[in-house]
Amino acid sequence: MPPLYDAQAVIAPENIAAGAAVLWEATSGRLLWGRQPDAPLPPASTSKILTAVTVLDTADIRETARVSAKAAAVGESSIHLRQGERLQVEELLAGALMRSGNDACVALAEHTAGRESLFIDWLNVKAKTLGIYNAHLANSNGLPAENHLISAAALAKIAAYALQNETFAQIVSSKYRDIGSGGSFRRLRNTNKLLWQDDRVDGVKTGTTEAAGSCLIASRRQGRAHFISVVLHSPDRYGESLALLDYGAGHYQLGRLFAAGETVALLPLDGGSWQSVSVHADCWLLTAPEERKNAVLSWQFNPWQTAQAGEHGGFFQIKTADGQILATYPLYYQEAANR
Repeated sequence: MPPLYDAQAVIAPENIAAGAAVLWEATSGRLLWGRQPDAPLPPASTSKILTAVTVLDTADIRETARVSAKAAAVGESSIHLRQGERLQVEELLAGALMRSGNDACVALAEHTAGRESLFIDWLNVKAKTLGIYNAHLANSNGLPAENHLISAAALAKIAAYALQNETFAQIVSSKYRDIGSGGSFRRLRNTNKLLWQDDRVDGVKTGTTEAAGSCLIASRRQGRAHFISVVLHSPDRYGESLALLDYGAGHYQLGRLFAAGETVALLPLDGGSWQSVSVHADCWLLTAPEERKNAVLSWQFNPWQTAQAGEHGGFFQIKTADGQILATYPLYYQEAANR
């Protein structure tokens, strides 16, 4: 169960003019700041990260995909695939993520699911498996479509999940990549200019359409903290993304409260017995200085006459001095016990 946070306890960064934007910390799962974070909006090519995740979780990246006439005919942003051309799945992923190739996305969808229409169904199912219920994808590449919508917060969650995959992380952090051979050779240059502007940035994806405006998902790590920013319809996607990432890295610290399996309390069983069982949790807390000052820890335990190992035993919360909830963590019995 992920921690639950009250984003209202956070001071917002200044001068962000994007229509929708979020700053997310992936290790704690905390939304640090948002403007219209859950509003379903046109995402342009930022939705390609869900295409990539679905492919990576389904297909073998070493397989060779054959480019169909339909994929080769997809226009606008393209890596100029030709009908009958053969490239590895990983190479097409690089074309989709680094150069935002719409044609590469269709080729990947057809190779993975047999046809793009079925793959689109898979995309929408994948979103739900990641806990995203306010998105609807109408194509594999983010080209304008009336019902192709996803929120800034959803994109941050997908990016956090995707960056756990080494192949995805390596591709989106690369400035250049060579793919193919012979007549299929291409040198790709990443469309994400932040990779050149700040060497602490390690991804993730640009997007631009008239409906979506200029969009960007960006990522930066600082120790164990992992900050992800999303800006949609931004007048300055690179400047605003850096401002959000700098705000997160400069204002918040991530600390481990308890390690997995560490005993944090001994609970008497219901019925008057003094026999006790331990509870455990794996807890990271991301806080700003004003939140750490006078923070309060509160507990709530479930009364039991018996307990099974792994059974839910209650929860504890971290609150600010004025009662705002910073985090809620579940507790579990570590071993079985009887009254």
